[in-house]
Amino acid sequence: MHDKALEEGMPALRLAFTHTPVGGKTPADLAEYIAGYDPVNKLPLMEEIVGHLTRPLNAEEQVTGIFERTKRALIGPDTRENLQRYFDDRFWSDQLPIIMPTEERVAEMLAATSHDRDEIVGSMRVTGTREAWEYTVETVAINAVMAGARPEHFPAILALAGTRTNARSSSTSSMTAMGVFSGPIVDDLLLNSGTGALGLYDNAGALIGRAWGLLSGNVTGGSVPGHTYLGVQGNAMSSVPAVFAENVDGLPEGWNPIHVQKGFDLNESVVSTFSGCQSQNTMMVLRDEDWEWVLQRFIGGLGPPNRGSKMLLIDPAVTAPFLRFGFDTKEKLIDWVKQNVTTPKYHYWLDQEVINYKLGPARSGREPYATWLNLPDDAPIPYLENVEVVVVGGSGNIRWSVNECGYNRSVAVDDWR
Repeated sequence: MHDKALEEGMPALRLAFTHTPVGGKTPADLAEYIAGYDPVNKLPLMEEIVGHLTRPLNAEEQVTGIFERTKRALIGPDTRENLQRYFDDRFWSDQLPIIMPTEERVAEMLAATSHDRDEIVGSMRVTGTREAWEYTVETVAINAVMAGARPEHFPAILALAGTRTNARSSSTSSMTAMGVFSGPIVDDLLLNSGTGALGLYDNAGALIGRAWGLLSGNVTGGSVPGHTYLGVQGNAMSSVPAVFAENVDGLPEGWNPIHVQKGFDLNESVVSTFSGCQSQNTMMVLRDEDWEWVLQRFIGGLGPPNRGSKMLLIDPAVTAPFLRFGFDTKEKLIDWVKQNVTTPKYHYWLDQEVINYKLGPARSGREPYATWLNLPDDAPIPYLENVEVVVVGGSGNIRWSVNECGYNRSVAVDDWR
């Protein structure tokens, strides 16, 4: 709150604190809460709010002006160890050893693109309520050097930066992001699409992912816990977000790679990003006898229905049953999931996140939530809106997985060469 107030020119903003979330409470609960105490300042809540609204501004509170960030060369400690600690203490790193971004190393990275060092690549914001911070080609290069990436990786890193997807989302829900490459770039950089693809068993993917994570933190204020990063538990994938390739050789006939689905030509090199990634679950190949029931429960059982996003990660070894069930294209599978993975209306409106984010719009008449609110208790709610399918894996087991992830954007790598 203090950081946001400073950005907006209100350095001495008066604050009263409330518990989150407050949605879903009964009128009696809310009345008791309002009559209670600020949990941080230990003052009567309403008395504190009224005082903030009626007390005259003091000299400090009358100061205005937008906070401006300045860019300067690093002047700091003189040893490698002290420089690393200097970066770590300010959360400019991912708390792992980094390569110091000297002018020579940054210049070598910049030589791998035809774009000017001062060109704006994009912007990222910590949350929807914070301003978006722009970053240049040079800024991306600095973070690529810090990650240990090589110049041949730089166009791919710039394309990731061009998606404007923040891999260090500040949601208290501890979300992160994934990047999926497809097209000739996969062979050019030897990106992994098989065994261990979502892990760090891929030198190029690990370095590109690390550069993306460092960039996401550093262009939004350093990814400082409690200030610009608010994930209450954190996420194991957030330091080095998963960057991998779709297993195009494992795609059955009729299933297009993700970049073709998004309108690119087959021979284009593209990265597609997914955000809101929070959890993943796996299962074995589906049985012919009850695949519909199992598929509904498996996909619907992961994550709250408010999110409405799923990413199906299907190993090539288990594509045959999907074809047998009639899914001869990814699109048919996606449509089936959207129509058939449902939750009863009664349970949908009891979910805390649904109450927080959908109940207000429903009561104000926004569709389809207004209609869903008035359905019978046992009516099925088809809550999934953002569903994608990516084929990846080494076929060493008949397992596949679903991730609570939503598609964000695709960008051509060649645009950044």
